[in-house]
Amino acid sequence: MAEINLDNLSEIEEIESILGLYYEARNYLESFDWCISIKQVWYDKEHGIYEKLGVFLFEIEPLNDTVDNFIWVIVGDLPSVYLDKSITTGHEALETYCELMQEWADNVKRGSPLDECYPVPVDPTIENAELLNSRTAFIRRELLMVSDE
Repeated sequence: MAEINLDNLSEIEEIESILGLYYEARNYLESFDWCISIKQVWYDKEHGIYEKLGVFLFEIEPLNDTVDNFIWVIVGDLPSVYLDKSITTGHEALETYCELMQEWADNVKRGSPLDECYPVPVDPTIENAELLNSRTAFIRRELLMVSDE
């Protein structure tokens, strides 16, 4: 990820970057037929990186009772993911995100089937697995404060 000097961001630039991630998350969520409409949204500023990573909690009007009414969405310079309301915090959402992406990358590297993995919309190549690993390692180290040990 490119380094962003947050000290130089104006309040307007900060808002614009968050809005860009919000529209990406909203469009992603609205692409699913089980999301009828969006009622409210919250942005987890503690776990976001301007223009690069956004963690959002959406309250939606679901298609039916089998769909959760609260959905976490993670978007940015990485594959987008939605998570159900069993996740209770932005921190937990990012932890789960990293676990899902790590499982996909590990299976790609081993040549294992991806049937049981969260669907990642990129070619299952070693190069893409390594790129995903580098992003999840960064998230774990910088946002989740997990050491590489």
